[in-house]
Amino acid sequence: MRLGLRAQLLIVSSLLLAIPILGLRSAREIEAFLVETQEQGLASTARAVATALHERPGIFVSDSTLPPSHETSRALRIETLSSPIIIDGQNTDWNGQRGEVHELTATATPEATDPPLRLRYRIGRYDRAIYLLIEVRDNVIVRHSSDFPPVNASDHVELAMVSADDEFLRFSIHEAEDGSTRVAQIGPDGVGLPDPRIEAALVETEDGYRIEARVPRTMIGARFGISVEDVDDAETRLEVSRVGTTATREDLGAIFVPSPELAVLAQGLGRARSRLWVIDRDGSVLAQAGTLQATPAAQTPPTWRQSLVMALRPIYRSILVEPTEDFTDKGPDAIRLEGPELTQTLTGASTHWRRRTTDGRVVVLSAAEPVWNEGHVAGAVLAEETTNETLAARNRAFEQLFFSIAFVVVAGTLTLLAFATRLSFRIRGLRNSVERAIDRQGRVRAEIQTSTAQDEVGDLSRSFGSMLERQQQYTAYLEDLRARLSHEIRTPVAVVRSSLDNLRLHQIPANASVYLDRADEGLSRLVTILQRMTEASRLEQTIAMSERESFDLSRVVSGCVEGYRLAHPQRRIDLVIDIGDRPLVMEGAPDLIAQLLDKLVENALDFAREGTSIEVRLIRGLGVAFLSVSNEGPTLPDEISGKVFESVVSARPADTSGKVHLGLGLTIVRAIADFHEATATAANRRDGNGAVFTVGFPLKSKFSER
Repeated sequence: MRLGLRAQLLIVSSLLLAIPILGLRSAREIEAFLVETQEQGLASTARAVATALHERPGIFVSDSTLPPSHETSRALRIETLSSPIIIDGQNTDWNGQRGEVHELTATATPEATDPPLRLRYRIGRYDRAIYLLIEVRDNVIVRHSSDFPPVNASDHVELAMVSADDEFLRFSIHEAEDGSTRVAQIGPDGVGLPDPRIEAALVETEDGYRIEARVPRTMIGARFGISVEDVDDAETRLEVSRVGTTATREDLGAIFVPSPELAVLAQGLGRARSRLWVIDRDGSVLAQAGTLQATPAAQTPPTWRQSLVMALRPIYRSILVEPTEDFTDKGPDAIRLEGPELTQTLTGASTHWRRRTTDGRVVVLSAAEPVWNEGHVAGAVLAEETTNETLAARNRAFEQLFFSIAFVVVAGTLTLLAFATRLSFRIRGLRNSVERAIDRQGRVRAEIQTSTAQDEVGDLSRSFGSMLERQQQYTAYLEDLRARLSHEIRTPVAVVRSSLDNLRLHQIPANASVYLDRADEGLSRLVTILQRMTEASRLEQTIAMSERESFDLSRVVSGCVEGYRLAHPQRRIDLVIDIGDRPLVMEGAPDLIAQLLDKLVENALDFAREGTSIEVRLIRGLGVAFLSVSNEGPTLPDEISGKVFESVVSARPADTSGKVHLGLGLTIVRAIADFHEATATAANRRDGNGAVFTVGFPLKSKFSER
């Protein structure tokens, strides 16, 4: 496979592609360094928060005291509300508030009506009060009646709690006969006594009723429960369904109230785009602050550079991770945190690790530090951050590096390509100059323009110029030698001729006259050779001194053929002209064209068989006129088929007429063709019965004719 200089240099320039690979490796090393630095900073944050919480036992005591055997995962978590709730029986104040929605559905008894009883409730804390939103699905509402004092003789919601004094309390919230909301403490006999400490509002809805209640924080201790009792028949007042856990003290669930003071402290010690967790020894979340997701920035029209970056991102982002803020992870409502790393931290060791978010789209860095209290681990601080900022910083650095590398690669490739193009152009120009300076016969026709550049190509150009100059001198010497030999040989030939003439005047033996005739014949041949050499020299001089003019080639050919017919009436010479209705205008010397045709026709007449015709054909090609002369006779021998236009080459058989043939006729044809920038070719006829000689002359263009 042939490769030019530009292709070779382009292949060599592919080594520049190693630069982006090195740039990518550098970007990954930068990423590893940034992530390691981020982990160290995160560990420092966790350590600073843990240090602030050391030896502060009060901060790790929740507002409620959990039983020693409680299960935190089943504890009722009471979140801190962002604003107080207005007790009006409406649920609009709860929109946007934190806290889980709890739902319980009763198993229907044969006496119950469809659909089954359902309880949904939310609970939260603000300041010194606990707020509840209770929604009950009940298709038949039976109000409390004075004729049936027990509370369980009507539909009601029961709140049960263990107070801070370890007292088991039960309260009923129901609707009186007049539609008002009543709150009563349930006594041992099941009868309710009004209790003003709990404020409540009951509103009937399409599928049941809704209750909003406010309970003082001091009333609720370690356990709390909610239940609903359903009565469908106002006559029998029998309970048909019940859902919840308020029957006994042991049925109540534990409550868990995160410390708001601890949350404020964690919020103040945290960092932007990081999340802090404070947990106790059981992994229960005491406080949480911060978020892993960044706030979406305002969209602005991209600059041209940003547009270019976005267009080129698919090229390098296929190998680099694009950070995203669209991910999901455990939220702020988490009750308990678990894991082997946290277990190790709660034993007193600092830990850090990496994990993926719940959906696996983002890597999260985590660092945990234990919190000590009186020589024991009271809890732990967990700090978390995503690697998005690090990835974004790495991508920004790689973008700048990418553009720099792309500029270097493109500029380097273009520079090498321009250098290769210039080098190829110089070498090609030198080649063309040398080819134009030497014709097909090896004669130096012009000088080449040498380069003054002080490099290898310049040295080569000057070497070619010097070589062509010496070749031109030698060629001129050989060409002049023919004329000098012709002149120098004339005197000895004249002496030999006079000597032979004088010798014939004397009486010589009969057997010696044979040798005298042979000498006379050889001398005649020598004189003919000198004449032909002189003719060839004069023709070359004539060609060199000929002036060019525009003429119609068809008229010249037609006139010459008419002359041949008059000169050779015994021979048949046919003329075929197929040029259309436009003349064949070319530039050159008409006299030389006539001499060229003379040599071709003379050659054809010499080789044509007796009784056969000579065909002269002139046709128009695409910007070229083809003049051909063919005859029927012997074909061209294979050994000289490519050399018939060279000097002293002839395929003629031995001539008994005494004519001397030096093979200069076709040489003159080629010389005249070269003068007209034409091509001369010789080939056997297609029918294999003779030869055809063709000369293609370039025609004058339409634009030059104008």
